[in-house]
Amino acid sequence: MQLIQRIKKRLFRPRVLSGLVTSGSRAPRNRDAFVEQGQSQVYRIVSEGDVQELFQKINALWDNAWGNLFQPEHRILIKINLNTSDPYPASTSPEMLTELVDLLRARGLRRIMVGDCSWNGALPTRNVARQAGITGAVAGKAKMVFFDEGSWVTVPLPGTFLKKVTVPEIALNVDRIIFLANLKTHFLADFSFGLKLAVGFMHPLERSLLHQERLREKVVEINLAVPADLTIIDGRTAFVSGGPARGRAEKAGLVLAGTNPLAVDVEAYRQLYNLKKQHQLEESFSADPFQMVQLSHARECGLGGETWPGYTCVDL
Repeated sequence: MQLIQRIKKRLFRPRVLSGLVTSGSRAPRNRDAFVEQGQSQVYRIVSEGDVQELFQKINALWDNAWGNLFQPEHRILIKINLNTSDPYPASTSPEMLTELVDLLRARGLRRIMVGDCSWNGALPTRNVARQAGITGAVAGKAKMVFFDEGSWVTVPLPGTFLKKVTVPEIALNVDRIIFLANLKTHFLADFSFGLKLAVGFMHPLERSLLHQERLREKVVEINLAVPADLTIIDGRTAFVSGGPARGRAEKAGLVLAGTNPLAVDVEAYRQLYNLKKQHQLEESFSADPFQMVQLSHARECGLGGETWPGYTCVDL
């Protein structure tokens, strides 16, 4: 039976795994439309799990914080966490996604797409989205885009470990990108927040090589091709060990949001470290975020700005 399953999987594997076919080369996505001056702000929104109550708080701050960033004519891509169909916090919470789409639509934003590309062993993403409840969560409200079904382009990078990356063409054609990430540990990359979410943009055949060496640094450098305009980290519940698909889940009770991708991830790390310490699970984690390779390399790559002025937290 196992042999038959392997043969069937080989014969009917997704087309994207048959070869790396691109539509040419494109420059990295330009994020200069919205550049913060001075210190960035990271919003810490307390949430005990009630998503509607959470979005009442987000709704109250949206216009002042990010209203100028999102205009009705903009094409918006919400990049979710759909590596597998394992439930939240392994994957994006369907109810969290629904509330985010509803918030955007209430502001006259209608050109909304929700997308990702699952890991090679879970493809096609279309099936994963259905199993995870994501397809139903946005039905009639936003367009699902499955990167493994679309066209790909090669983007040259000024990275140290990645000189190019193949990404979905759609990611370079939108006006704004929102990362909707989770708060969790990752047994290979240490942790998975906003910056790690960019792996879902990488062509599946390139991901096979990604994990061979320098994973933490390469994860960061993918963001040089497709940076997010807004990062939201759903930390109502977090994996404090294990991850990314399965792990020990504990209540963290907060959501983080901001336009500086490094600032949001640094704050996410601090929150996760405190949670791990509370449960005596520090392991190889350091109290200093910049002792962790992902974050130190992101600072070196300029993902926190040309200079790193730090950030301030606004509690809600």
